[in-house]
Amino acid sequence: MKLSFALILTLYPLVSGQEFGELPPGVSVDGAVEAWASFVEGAFPTWCIDGDENRLYDLETCSDGTKNGRYDPLYLTKWHGGEDPALGGYPTDVDTKYPFYYASGFFGQACAGGNAHCSFDFDGGKNNCAKCGKIVTLDDGGPNGPGHVPPHIGLASLTRAYYDGGFGDVADWFDYAQNGCRVLPHVLLSMIRTYFPRDPDGSAKYPPPFTADGGVGGDDGVYAYPLEFVNLVGDSCANEQTKFPTAECYEQHSSGTIDDYPDYLEPGHGSPHYCSVGAMAADVNKDWCPYLYFGPNRGKYRHPHIAYAAVEVWLANKVMPDECGETWDHNDGKDYPFTPDHSVAFPKMASVPGHEDDPKQPALNMDGGFIWPGDEGRKRKAVKGVFVLDKFLTPTTIGEPMDPTLLTDLDDLDDSGEPKRLKKGSKKATRN
Repeated sequence: MKLSFALILTLYPLVSGQEFGELPPGVSVDGAVEAWASFVEGAFPTWCIDGDENRLYDLETCSDGTKNGRYDPLYLTKWHGGEDPALGGYPTDVDTKYPFYYASGFFGQACAGGNAHCSFDFDGGKNNCAKCGKIVTLDDGGPNGPGHVPPHIGLASLTRAYYDGGFGDVADWFDYAQNGCRVLPHVLLSMIRTYFPRDPDGSAKYPPPFTADGGVGGDDGVYAYPLEFVNLVGDSCANEQTKFPTAECYEQHSSGTIDDYPDYLEPGHGSPHYCSVGAMAADVNKDWCPYLYFGPNRGKYRHPHIAYAAVEVWLANKVMPDECGETWDHNDGKDYPFTPDHSVAFPKMASVPGHEDDPKQPALNMDGGFIWPGDEGRKRKAVKGVFVLDKFLTPTTIGEPMDPTLLTDLDDLDDSGEPKRLKKGSKKATRN
């Protein structure tokens, strides 16, 4: 349902935008990339590094004047997201409690804990789990609410609402007793449906974050989320710009060309990840591949859910300074990483021969396929929170279902989350 502006004014009296100044501060002077990078770092302070990118421990303040924090300034991979930040990852969407993520439960299936929902019998060792699909609804009032709304759309809506001033006082977006230092979900959903209404048939379309169409709000309108650094270049960029003329590809965000890409990469496959030719041929989940790690923006990617959480931190601290601190670690992240952690199961990873200093790519077997799960297992665990189960309990329609002799019930997994194997002709489960 699209809310009329008149109705918005009834629910949220009009106030002037920019209640606390520019968002992010300094964007009109420093430019979008630098301002957003500094803003996110303020909520997730990063550690100091030297000229060789080695971590410096015995400092309180880095050479640029920022606090020596606990997050990696070079965000190169989604691997280890949800784990100890010392490993290089950042909190996941589940960690930051983004309200419209609708994650799958951690039952040991492929893509568990992510926004793709695979069935109990889906063979994650042979098929791309991203194809299992997200939670999609045709209205906002059912048991699964609006369904998955990408975090960059939440970020776009929240920043646009801040500048528009059409949703009342920012203080009214929060209720500490109900929702801590996070924007109330119904307030955020009202913003989302104002800027991204459903179509008459109930469907919802969400433009990508690297376009102004799906980008953040500013004083002069909207612009692409500047820390996305999408892998589009050359012909793939031209094709995307026929759909979204404001798309910012490698040529725009890094002022480079396809010649900058390492020769083993598959250029232009259209995500913030940079996969090898072999990984793409194996049809891996692109989330397993590194973020931008070459060129002038190496390591500067920050997932939109991290930027969204940073906006929440900043606004909450403005309106509730006694309850909400200046960093995510002061608020929802004070016990991060949580127990059990919210990390997802990756495949086996490997260095690219001759490029051992580059981030690892999904390892490939003799047949050219990926190897899932990897050395860390399936990561089946009892994570607190609300997860959608209906797709997990529905038999798969993707590829060949897993052999039923390997799947007896949800409890037939060992302590590492691996399925217990059944010996032929025997009912006794044994390790393979």
